[in-house]
Amino acid sequence: MKEGDVRTQICVRRVCKECGELSTHKLTFLLPHARTNQASSAYCKDDCTWCSDKAVFVCDKCEKNKHVIAKELGMGWCAAFSYKRFKHMFLNWEVRNEDSNNS
Repeated sequence: MKEGDVRTQICVRRVCKECGELSTHKLTFLLPHARTNQASSAYCKDDCTWCSDKAVFVCDKCEKNKHVIAKELGMGWCAAFSYKRFKHMFLNWEVRNEDSNNS
């Protein structure tokens, strides 16, 4: 980075962890024995629907593999959130550097 460089942020949709396509589902996972595990966000909670120890974004095709992904992570599948209902969850800010001399 040098004097005069411009840094901008752009809002982009997250991509599938498995294949790189645009994501359509946010899958959340919890640590084993989440409600009694102090390391888990679901510790001592009655309703752990909104809790998440790990989140993965996947497309429609790869969403079918949620239990395989959970096994790979060593966690239990918790919930799936659809892009159609929760668009804000799928957006992420990325920093883009632009050289001010190229303007």
